[in-house]
Amino acid sequence: MKLHPLLIFLLLTTLAGFFSGLILPQLLPLRPAPPLHLVFALGIMPLIMGAMTYFVPVLTRTRTAEPLALAPALLALGAGLLLSFSLFFSFSLYPFAALIGLVAALWLSLWMQRRKRQTLGRPHPGLLWYQLALLALILGLLAILAGQLLPEYWSAFRRLHLHLNLLGFVGLTALGTLRVLLPTTGGYADPGAGTWLMRQWPWAAAGTLLVAAGSVGSPPLALLGLLLWLPPLGRLLHSLLVTHRQAVWHLHGATISLAGAVLGLLILLLSGALHALDPPAGAATTQAFIPLFLLPLVTGAATHLLPLWITGAADREREQVLRARLGRYSALRAALFLSGGLFILAGQGWGLIPVLLGLLHFFLAVLFSLFAKS
Repeated sequence: MKLHPLLIFLLLTTLAGFFSGLILPQLLPLRPAPPLHLVFALGIMPLIMGAMTYFVPVLTRTRTAEPLALAPALLALGAGLLLSFSLFFSFSLYPFAALIGLVAALWLSLWMQRRKRQTLGRPHPGLLWYQLALLALILGLLAILAGQLLPEYWSAFRRLHLHLNLLGFVGLTALGTLRVLLPTTGGYADPGAGTWLMRQWPWAAAGTLLVAAGSVGSPPLALLGLLLWLPPLGRLLHSLLVTHRQAVWHLHGATISLAGAVLGLLILLLSGALHALDPPAGAATTQAFIPLFLLPLVTGAATHLLPLWITGAADREREQVLRARLGRYSALRAALFLSGGLFILAGQGWGLIPVLLGLLHFFLAVLFSLFAKS
């Protein structure tokens, strides 16, 4: 089997995870964890691993990834399925899901390290961000396993797991990818991207560790971690809002969605600062993470990448047609995600309505692109 159909499958699985994770809590009396893990464990974790597999050969200037290289992503999908079953039906199975996810993360890390050694010259700095993100995922999964062994500290380990996964695994992967993908989708040159990645990773990595550690019981430490995230994010936003604003802010295209994800991440960090001072507000922040950050990020990246995966770069004209179709009115879609996320953050449950409308719009565009003949 080729690489691209597997990546399309992971994207569709992620979209299904979004729908189920957002809709099920409205239909059934569920604890927050099961639907959230449909989004993160069943959707986002395998998709990110698949995206890493796709991008690492570019970052290391090595041959295209072989289909077997997607085995960690598919293994992570199996872990997500087992975890979802465990959280909905048999809670005792979740440690096995965490172990499978840990194996998948370690496998992908080793594959990434082999590709790094094969690089001619130095690898792109974005590779380091991926390695740090995987390290955060590994630590987050180990925290869950530690909570199983030390149940009296379960709450502390669960908070570590949450922050290492969201801000560490997802956040570091996304920011490292966005700094490279935004100029590509926007069609502008950004010679400072590599320097930015090399200079900003210590801030983001240290900030992630401090936020995770502070979540256990030290709000000032968590606040310091959030402050460390602001310099890299602020510099990227300055580039989008000032330096390259004419290339970024359009009604159509992938770039506006990706820029919306950066803006959404800033909102979440500011909200996280309030969460550090008022821990009960944390549930709303976690739920808002989906529309404020994940949805504009995934839809923006898929708008650019899915046409390439469908055509396999064999039909540039069709690739551009599909990209235009997926990116049509993406600014309005991003506005639905961000406005809905803000309402959810404010405790207004009806904010889910614009979020679902934006997601449905993109899902229909994906289906039409997959089955359209031209």
